[in-house]
Amino acid sequence: MRWALRRETRPYGGVSGFLLKAARCSIPVSQESFSETVGVDPTTVQSWESGRRPLASVAVAQLRQISQQLLKLGADLELAALLPVAVEADLVLTAVVSPWESVDVDRHPLAGCVMDLRLTELLTWAFSGVAPTFTRRLPSRRRRGPTPAGPELGRDDRRQMETNLLELTEYRSRAIEGNVLLRRQACFLAGLAGLDVSEGLSSLASRYLVGGEPWSPSWADARSFVVSRAYRGDPQPLRDFIARAHPSEDCEIAALNYTAYWVGDLRDREGDDAFMVRSDRRWHGTRMYVHLVKRLHADHPLVDLNIHNLWLLLRSQRGLLVDDPDTTRMLAEHLEPLADSGRVSDLSREELGSIGEALAGLRS
Repeated sequence: MRWALRRETRPYGGVSGFLLKAARCSIPVSQESFSETVGVDPTTVQSWESGRRPLASVAVAQLRQISQQLLKLGADLELAALLPVAVEADLVLTAVVSPWESVDVDRHPLAGCVMDLRLTELLTWAFSGVAPTFTRRLPSRRRRGPTPAGPELGRDDRRQMETNLLELTEYRSRAIEGNVLLRRQACFLAGLAGLDVSEGLSSLASRYLVGGEPWSPSWADARSFVVSRAYRGDPQPLRDFIARAHPSEDCEIAALNYTAYWVGDLRDREGDDAFMVRSDRRWHGTRMYVHLVKRLHADHPLVDLNIHNLWLLLRSQRGLLVDDPDTTRMLAEHLEPLADSGRVSDLSREELGSIGEALAGLRS
């Protein structure tokens, strides 16, 4: 077991605090005025926004009141709606920056809910400095002095997070043997954090790199592993996974359902991976279509996965090509340069050709 860097558990509140500040400044209104609106002392608002007093520690009713008041005052709608997600991000970060011996693995927040794009973007904002996509449309604010541009993890917290994530990717216990959610989500975050995840996989997950297996939660475990390797610059395990783990119908359904959940076409939060193989499609794929097309770039670490999922989506939801002409025009512009880039797999080129034929059929 790796050594722990510090001994005390310290709640983290940087993500929700920074988001609260951004929402307040989008109105704009001062800390003093906002504190009067929500009925607290100005120092409390200051402590929330700095992260010294995490919003995760306030009552649910008070958190709802804060969000409602932000909306009434005219705050940016997306920022106000993301506040509960930011609180969840802080809870995850608190767990992954706490000393290993203080972590209750069986109750770890990474084991309790399937992450989506919104939560993941907020997490990576804190530990990598990469701002979420929604921040691009926010007006820039003049800052006095060295004000941080986003939530930040200190050096010791960052090192403790790395230690804990690597421990979790290798963790085995009887209590979670049937639940790979914790391990696979830790593996995914480790890849985003630039960590070199161990080559080890459970025997069940390893079978999906060979092929012929029906879906099980270990499919998602294998997927998180190969995605993590792709983020580290090794695309071959991901390409093997696409070629060998997706031809079965249940695995194709899982690929689409998971992507729909990831981008928000499926809005209900899920506590485990079982939703992936539900055949009663409850999504149209409008968000998924835009999300995948915008990521059809040869330098994207998951470009082969994006191509494959787009091919699956358009095979099942052909009407998207007509329903969203702007995205379809963007898609047409990407196809040929991507196919000729020499940086995608043979299977990806075949799937790009199939998508091109579908586009040609619209013009005929």
